[in-house]
Amino acid sequence: MCYRDAITTMEAVTFHSPPVPTNRSVPRMANNRRHAHIRKLLFAALVTTVVLMRTVRASDKVTVKVLNLMYNMKADVEIVNSLNAGLSASLATNSVEKASDFEISLQTPSSYNQTIEETFNDAVKNSKEQLLVIVGPLGNQNVLWIRDKLEEHDLVAFAPLSYSDEVRGWNPHFYYPSVEPKAELLALIRYVVVFLRLRRVGFMYLKGTNFGDSSYTFTEQVMSMMGYKLCGTFVIDGNVNERIGDDVFDREWEKFVKTRPQAVLLFGSPHDTTKKFIQYLVREDHHTADAFVLTTSSSQTFLLNTWKEALEETNTELKPGQLIITGTGPLGSDTRYKIIQRFREEMTKYLNANENWGGFAKPEHFDTNHNSGELMVLGWLAGEMLMRALVDSISLTNRTLFRLSLYNQRRYLIDDMVIGDFGGECGSAAQLQGAVCRCNQGGSVVYMKEVVEKYQFASLRRGFFLQKGSECGTLSVPLYAPMSSSIIMMADMENAHRANLRYYRGIFATFLRIFGEGRDRLYLHSLNSSYSGAAKDLIDTLDERIVSAVFGVVTNEVLTTPGVIFFDPMVVFPQVSTFKRNVIHFFPTLTQELYVLAQYFSRLTNHIAHTIIRSDEAAEVAEVLSMSLMTFGASLGSRVLLNEHVSDIHMEHLKHGGDVFILGLTTPDVKTISKYLDTHPQARVFITFTDLLLYYEELKLEFSVTANAKAQRLLFATSLPHWADNSSTSETIIAYHEAILDPSQWSPMSLRGFAIARVMQTLLLPMKKVSSSLLSDEIFWQTSFVVDDMRYGPFSDADCIANGVQLSGNCVWNYGATDISVWSFGRVLDPTLPVMQEPVTPSIVYKKIRVQLSSSQVVGIIIGLVFALLLFVTLGVALYCTISNKRDNELAPRQPTDPVTLIFTDIESSTAQWATYPDIMTEAVAAHHRMIRQLVLKHDCYEVKTIGDSFMIACQDPFKAVQLAADLQLMFLHNDWGTDALDNFYREFEETNAKEDNEYTSPTACLDSEVYCRLWSGLRVRIGIHTGLCDIRHDEVTKGFDYYGPTTNMAARTESVANGGQVLLTHATYMSLSESQRHQLDVTALGPVQLRGVPQPVQLYQLNAVPGRTFVALRLDHDYYFEDGNETTNSTSENSSSHVELSESAQMIMSSLQMLLATFKGQQREKLLMPYCERWRVPLPRTNTEEWNDEYCREVIHRIAAKVGRVADHYAGTHSNHSITTLSSTSVVIISDNKILLDED
Repeated sequence: MCYRDAITTMEAVTFHSPPVPTNRSVPRMANNRRHAHIRKLLFAALVTTVVLMRTVRASDKVTVKVLNLMYNMKADVEIVNSLNAGLSASLATNSVEKASDFEISLQTPSSYNQTIEETFNDAVKNSKEQLLVIVGPLGNQNVLWIRDKLEEHDLVAFAPLSYSDEVRGWNPHFYYPSVEPKAELLALIRYVVVFLRLRRVGFMYLKGTNFGDSSYTFTEQVMSMMGYKLCGTFVIDGNVNERIGDDVFDREWEKFVKTRPQAVLLFGSPHDTTKKFIQYLVREDHHTADAFVLTTSSSQTFLLNTWKEALEETNTELKPGQLIITGTGPLGSDTRYKIIQRFREEMTKYLNANENWGGFAKPEHFDTNHNSGELMVLGWLAGEMLMRALVDSISLTNRTLFRLSLYNQRRYLIDDMVIGDFGGECGSAAQLQGAVCRCNQGGSVVYMKEVVEKYQFASLRRGFFLQKGSECGTLSVPLYAPMSSSIIMMADMENAHRANLRYYRGIFATFLRIFGEGRDRLYLHSLNSSYSGAAKDLIDTLDERIVSAVFGVVTNEVLTTPGVIFFDPMVVFPQVSTFKRNVIHFFPTLTQELYVLAQYFSRLTNHIAHTIIRSDEAAEVAEVLSMSLMTFGASLGSRVLLNEHVSDIHMEHLKHGGDVFILGLTTPDVKTISKYLDTHPQARVFITFTDLLLYYEELKLEFSVTANAKAQRLLFATSLPHWADNSSTSETIIAYHEAILDPSQWSPMSLRGFAIARVMQTLLLPMKKVSSSLLSDEIFWQTSFVVDDMRYGPFSDADCIANGVQLSGNCVWNYGATDISVWSFGRVLDPTLPVMQEPVTPSIVYKKIRVQLSSSQVVGIIIGLVFALLLFVTLGVALYCTISNKRDNELAPRQPTDPVTLIFTDIESSTAQWATYPDIMTEAVAAHHRMIRQLVLKHDCYEVKTIGDSFMIACQDPFKAVQLAADLQLMFLHNDWGTDALDNFYREFEETNAKEDNEYTSPTACLDSEVYCRLWSGLRVRIGIHTGLCDIRHDEVTKGFDYYGPTTNMAARTESVANGGQVLLTHATYMSLSESQRHQLDVTALGPVQLRGVPQPVQLYQLNAVPGRTFVALRLDHDYYFEDGNETTNSTSENSSSHVELSESAQMIMSSLQMLLATFKGQQREKLLMPYCERWRVPLPRTNTEEWNDEYCREVIHRIAAKVGRVADHYAGTHSNHSITTLSSTSVVIISDNKILLDED
């Protein structure tokens, strides 16, 4: 039968009445025209059936009946026509090309006004035992209705279209080629947060509707997981049949619009209330006219029609890009995809053969009407998947076998689109091996587009959202908070703009190497600005957009911006960086560079260097350079200090000749430096690495055409490996070259961007939420980072003292560069040249600059020399004793890749005992120190440091560390302390606590004296042990090794919660022991314990060093910095103790100290106060200066008074004869008979 004969035959078919859309009023003439179009639609569908059968005999093939339910009595006719046109085009093409052993009988409704029940029942009745496959239905109610019917007749519905999650989930009778509705919502949330970065996002829905309620709940959950929340919600009951009153609507609207939403997630189902909401949105006077509106594909046609009507009513133009809509397939106009190229070819051919199909005027309808074209694609994809399912089926006659074959780990490859995997019932063992179980959803991609001119669609590539192929459903998709960051492009400063562009490319290169599993969380956006306007533009951006971090070259003014963290900032002109918690340097700071360069310079024959500095902080920079040079025995000669507005450096500035530090370059300076090196063959020029980055191209151009010897005398310091070294074994460089294949794009700035992006990926992995403050917290919590083969850190913000033990010489570090070497520019040009100085990690410890001595100081020196002569013999004896007990650096753990076991010890209540028994404590603490040091040597461990009564000890072997702790407790128990005062003190302390707290049970005060002596004696020392990797540094001043990082913090925190006489091990230490070693120990598991400052509970174990000892509960409420329960504080109070209210005793102590010290100068007051700080374990306030001014002295005195006053109050409170509830102005504190007493005049 030819095609023309088929048409002739079909003309005799009788049609029922066509469907009429019920969602809007249609004039009678228009209604008649619509009826005519629908008649043509049904006619074309029947023609398709004949075409599918025209070349085969019925006896040769199996007939598969396909029931087309892709219609809805309430749906817009354009939607139905578009879907069915695409479906028919696919079936018509595939029946010729792929259906070799079966033929399709396409069953269609006699009319769109026919209910789905009638259509379905007729098809089931007529199919009898034949294979019947359903396509559709369309609409939520239709899908819900057919759900039970499918199971009853063992049928499968392909590509049902529903906006609700009610019909989603595992059901083998529904076969979805697309993602579920929640995936589309998730994609919208991601787009708003990640790419639009809007701070104020609102949500609109109708209460009581499944579509609205579930979408709102899901949105709140997702936003909360990422650390965000909706700014406002517009919600009205959607179950009311009557029209919502204007007063109710207006009240809800006013409440919503006051939140000033920048974007609205629109999830109101097609309803008059939703329509009215859209009309209000577009009004200019409502301040929402510019807000983005985002919705899913199910609301697409309703939104477009309603928006268009609202704009026409207000005579307003469409704003391109304001409407953003998801999709479950690509646009019909997006020819980037091969599948769309084939769709267009087949669709055009089909429409040409059926010119009147569905009322489409011309074949290119999918180009002129993008909404209709996208629907055609969905219908066409349903046909493509159906045909492949039939071709691959094991049975086309048995419905059950056909259904089961659909879930035999089925995947469909349609050109460049993948649908699947589909999997049926299977066990966990199969699932672990990669099987997909109970999955009837094949879609994994959400597409996104924006509405542009003439209501056309433009694809949003950034909105492309891909679920993991192994996952089935949105609930299994991990939700990671993005890190939205910016890089400032200063258009009026060419060198900074160029450097930041290279930096951006380096970061972007890491995006090409990673995807999924939380690693694709760093998003970098450019902020176009100018040098002078960068700070203001950043502040304006922060008001409207989410920006957590800023990278790259910035100005000094930008670094003062609050509410954002700066990672790896580089300033155009040099400045001395100070500690700021929101400014993190991963590569050498100016201070570090100058320190390393000074160390290298000191090895040269000429020990005098000159400098030219261009900066508004030139004097401060020069001072740092001078201190660095003097530390290594060199000195700074002439200084030329220029402000940032001086155009260039002249040769007159270099008239002194010799070696010179030129800091803060401009473009003309490059040739000046080159000329200077030409005219001074022995001279060297030192520059900063930031200047090299900013003028990399100019320096390469200038020095690459000259003799290499000159380039060898241009020097700088860096921690980067060589970016252009093809033979490098560096993991960083290998990954960098794999990401950037073009060698012409290799540069130090792009490598720096690449390396910093790798750090960010590592930083973000454990973070569930992201903000500038959380990023800062994570930096200082993780402390150190090892990424590829580069090490950064440690970073420290407050943990300089733990229970009196000084963890570092400098309290705070916001810089973490390590392994800084000195290069010549010759090595930049030739990677095979060696570095000028091997990598070092500078300690930044300066030698104090000596000034001219006054006559009184000279006299003091003479007197000191006399005393020195008298004490010479004594010192010799002391030296001998010290040598016999000194730290052995050979026992110090040194390898940063090997775990270190750290021990922290502290005497319980030592502060109060020092105040009560100073003479006894002097001898007792000396014995305490002597015993610890003896055992440290015995167990081959290393004494790191002591502060007051506390020890920090490092051991290479965790078992020796545990043995050391056990032996310590036993040695303290058996030591003859020569007094029972210490034991009486602890007993009295416990009895007092028992009287004050009914729930407190004294562990030792009630013991029989004989039992007590077997368990306790003298000082009670608490011990904490933890094992892990450390950042190990050699201190150039003490010549010893020190240990930093989370392991140090964890060990100190573990010790801080222990009680006197108790030994605590962390899970890490316990598991570091071998099984046989663990069997040798008597250990009690204490379970997970929440330590202060530690995100997750830590499993602790108690080592029963002295069997029979019992302890009260761990001291979890005690602070990390202080030992006594009444001395708890927080990180704020430590650095702002002046805010702490002083007791009357403390006020008297403070007044007395201030009066006594008023006649002394700052340096003298420092010498007098330091012993009290050390003895009473008072941490010093932070300061950026070396000298103690009046304000700083007052703060130190305040801290001492607060500490001593608490002890005095505590002791007086426990002795009724010495009440301090009321003190007159003439009361004084008297130390009498080693007791703290109060005397009234």
